[in-house]
Amino acid sequence: MSVDHFWRRLPGKAVDACSPEELGELVPRHLGVGYDELAAAGLALGVRRTALLMELALTENGLHPDPAARLPIYGGPGRRERGEPLLLSPEQVATASLFLRDSALGELVRQQDAVLARTVAALGYATPWSETWAVRVAGDLRDLRDFFAVAAAAGDAVLVGETND
Repeated sequence: MSVDHFWRRLPGKAVDACSPEELGELVPRHLGVGYDELAAAGLALGVRRTALLMELALTENGLHPDPAARLPIYGGPGRRERGEPLLLSPEQVATASLFLRDSALGELVRQQDAVLARTVAALGYATPWSETWAVRVAGDLRDLRDFFAVAAAAGDAVLVGETND
């Protein structure tokens, strides 16, 4: 699977001593570096071309001013340089998990139909926003909800990153 945005579960205590460089080494820069095996084991989740749309569905509707809405996709309001990984602590993972669990994800996507359509057009995607896009974004959000639920239950940290593929 080709992804451009991914999440990787890591044991919470194991990452405490990791330097930013060591964390960067855990990011699959290209998919041939074990991504498929991590995903099959439930330790990684990736999406292709939907991360920004997922973020907008969670944050641009005014219904969820909760700062937890910004945690799952890009790790919060402070942006990082493209390609620089961000580590969510086990506490942040639990907060993001609760937010995702309590959100009507499909409804959030439907409420942002116009915003998401403009974004898809602005990004220059060949396929315009449609019901197919909406189903894909909502499905990716549900997969992310489930991924964060398992990570939170295990007390894991989550590394959020982008690939160069």
